[in-house]
Amino acid sequence: MTSFVKYISRFLLFALLTVFISCELNDDEDFPGPEYDNPVVNLDGTTSLELGVSQFINIPELTIAGSVGITRLVVSANGDILEDRQFDGSTGTVESSFRFRIPEAWFGTTRDVVFTATDTQGNTGASSLSVTVSDITPQYVIEEVTLNGQNFSRITGTINFNETLDSSVLWLISGEVNVSQQTTLTITEGTQIFAETEDTRLNIEQLALVDWQGTASDPIVFDAIANAPGQGEGSDDRGQWSGIQIEGAGGTDSSGTIRYIRLMFPGSDDDSFQFTNVGNSTVVEYIQIYRNGDNGFRINEGTVNLRYLVSTNPVEDEAGIRWDDLWMGAGQFWVVNMLEDGDGIQGRDGTGVLSNITVTGVGFNDPSEDPDGTAILIRNLGNATIYNALVTGVDRSLRFRDEALQGVAFGTSFMANSISFGNDEDDGTGFHSSADFFNPTSSDYNPIFNNSVDPITITDSYLGTSTDNSTAAGVLDPFFEDVNYVGAVPADNDWTVGWCLNLDGSLRE
Repeated sequence: MTSFVKYISRFLLFALLTVFISCELNDDEDFPGPEYDNPVVNLDGTTSLELGVSQFINIPELTIAGSVGITRLVVSANGDILEDRQFDGSTGTVESSFRFRIPEAWFGTTRDVVFTATDTQGNTGASSLSVTVSDITPQYVIEEVTLNGQNFSRITGTINFNETLDSSVLWLISGEVNVSQQTTLTITEGTQIFAETEDTRLNIEQLALVDWQGTASDPIVFDAIANAPGQGEGSDDRGQWSGIQIEGAGGTDSSGTIRYIRLMFPGSDDDSFQFTNVGNSTVVEYIQIYRNGDNGFRINEGTVNLRYLVSTNPVEDEAGIRWDDLWMGAGQFWVVNMLEDGDGIQGRDGTGVLSNITVTGVGFNDPSEDPDGTAILIRNLGNATIYNALVTGVDRSLRFRDEALQGVAFGTSFMANSISFGNDEDDGTGFHSSADFFNPTSSDYNPIFNNSVDPITITDSYLGTSTDNSTAAGVLDPFFEDVNYVGAVPADNDWTVGWCLNLDGSLRE
């Protein structure tokens, strides 16, 4: 009997404990569910804007971060919804952008624009910016200055009105000079613009426009102050000023028109002429960069197409023309003339479709030097389809590195209908071992590429083409002019005359 009582007592005690613990576990106050942080909306540091009617609230890098998936973003201004964007909730980090044109009804007001994000748990987080809409106040100054007896019109600040620079005066830009959205900067033929300081840079912001149209006989010239009239003997040092950057909106958008421009001695601390996410409705042609101190042309992402580019004497260990960040575009009639070791053309990420290229290396341009440098280097995740190229005077005419070798294996990168001679590697052909498929002297060569290692005559480092193994460019890409020769500059159509410089700095005549 005593054992039975003990058993019953223990059973009752266990039952009471089970009920107690069960009650405790179901008590929400003591055992709450998981807690999630509210989403955070990052407007890339923007807290306030002063704009005019028809300008844009433009947040190109908007990020929403949450503990769980993001489902919605509502943008409102004083209670009115400007945009209601839905997401699938699959990720806790959403990267996006926002653009909204200011309506006339906002003139003379200040609006709080609120960005509210919602996650899958119903939690919300918000960020806001204050937008004041009024008549636009000039954010730049044009003043007349005299340096060593020579008059200049100096520009400082952010150009936020449509402005024209013409050849009636000598222009001076100083420090960081920006051109803001919805603003067009026009530069007419023959205009000379000088950079006053080593860090001087002209930045064309997203949604701004350029209309820079020189001519073959009267190009637009950017140069350093040391080479301006009245400033002494001048200087041919590299990197005397920073350069130019154009930021676009990608796709089919246009940042304007650029024709017949020459940049002298840029690249002090950055790429000499940088195109960032520029769209393929932008016209870019007839541009020369002379003796740069950093990369010459730099194409970052976007879809812009470029032709008639000349990089003359680029700096050692940098590139005359380089693309990155998934640029997807085309290039035709590119010339790189090197007097130092470096890369003529370098593609790192993205895909370039190229035709009618001429690269002359130090071994061709300076008979006292051995061939050196690389004409075309494709690396990282870069791809390139190259036609009608002419290469001489370098160590390696074509090389693929890193993940770019996959493009060779998959057939998304190749050189065809091209000529390579007078180089160093592989008995003068210049083809690196990574490019054996395209090397006519290699046992791995595929004749379908129709390349040649037979020399042709090149004059002044520019002139020289051949039709022996060329292909018609017009069928390769809609952007290409339909010419049928290897090389960039034919003797019967020297498009460099009148506005380009030779390697020694003299004008091509």
